[in-house]
Amino acid sequence: MNELTPIQTNSSEGLSAHSPLGASGASRWMKCPASYAHSQGVEDPASDHASLGTMAHSVAERCLVADIDAWEMMARGDEPGDGYTLPDGKELWVDKSMADAVQVYLDAVRQAHPDRNQSNFFIERRFHCPTIHDLFYGTSDCIYLDEANAHLHVWDYKHGAGIVIEAEENPQLMYYGCGVLEELDLWTTVDHVTLYVAQPRGFHWKGPIRHWHTTVDFLQSWLEDVLVPSMDRATLSAQAESGEHCRFCPARLRACPRLEADMIELEQYVMQIMEKGSLPDWTDEQLARFMDLHELSKIVQKSASELAFGRLQQGRNVPGWKLTAARANREWKDGAEPALKKAFKGQAYEPAKLKSPAGIDKLPGGGDLTARWAMKPDAGLTLAKASDPRRSVNKDTKSMFTPTQRKKD
Repeated sequence: MNELTPIQTNSSEGLSAHSPLGASGASRWMKCPASYAHSQGVEDPASDHASLGTMAHSVAERCLVADIDAWEMMARGDEPGDGYTLPDGKELWVDKSMADAVQVYLDAVRQAHPDRNQSNFFIERRFHCPTIHDLFYGTSDCIYLDEANAHLHVWDYKHGAGIVIEAEENPQLMYYGCGVLEELDLWTTVDHVTLYVAQPRGFHWKGPIRHWHTTVDFLQSWLEDVLVPSMDRATLSAQAESGEHCRFCPARLRACPRLEADMIELEQYVMQIMEKGSLPDWTDEQLARFMDLHELSKIVQKSASELAFGRLQQGRNVPGWKLTAARANREWKDGAEPALKKAFKGQAYEPAKLKSPAGIDKLPGGGDLTARWAMKPDAGLTLAKASDPRRSVNKDTKSMFTPTQRKKD
């Protein structure tokens, strides 16, 4: 894909593309200060998912710069630059799925800010604020400044579908907000800030576009009382804490002392099970700890799988494992529809059916209809981490989810 030129940009010469204490990793290094030191020098290979995300950001940037729609970026296969080349040489293409997702973001930005490009709109704005911290820098996807109402709008596009991002008090979004306020010297001219998450491929009950309103005073207090002390602590402290944030920590690819200790502890729990022949009579706290350790082991196992995959691609031998073709469903070749229609007529087509509530949400005015007619059936109870945003169902409220029958008179 060709080089893209933002409408408004600035440069930070001599800095790496991503700060080791940047916004995208804030939720990690704020919880585990040692991840900063343990991640130094670790080359974290980009996954296909990450590459797709980078590509989607490039598509969104070009569309906003050129004021075009995402479908115009779909690969036609007859022009150079249609594809996106990964470091391993594999080429990806802008398909309908990506174009549809990016278009949701484009439509939301354009609808929210119709008077763009009046020296108030910034795309892929890079900031570096050594007045805050030497490692305080990054790039915000989209910024709109409403000077008349002293209101700053900061957008962040998420192409991922696996982990749904919340907008409220999100460290990454607040980091971007502070960076923009500092870089553009807006601390005294702006009163309100709205932070947006655009995540078209991740299901959230609030929809694909979510936002959180806050004030400049709140962000300034958070910056001074929470973020900067966390950055200082990360550069000095050896304190390591494991958790869900380990999933994206570069140190997971080397001997992280915290994860190593966790796996040893998990082994001790497993040995207790083997010795007793069944689950031991653990306390509630021990049971919770075992489950937490088991979740961490999935992160370690996934990292090992990625490492093994890379080594096999390099031609190395990982005993007992091999590369094989990934499974894929059959698809029709170009030109198949006329032949099938001729042979089977109407039987070649699926009968028409209603779109899902999520599909109707994307239509103009669809949200009003789904609010009235859509509902979530009772699927019973499931186990979730305490950090899960869904409401807890305890022993006092679980009867609300249990079918009951009225006694006969």
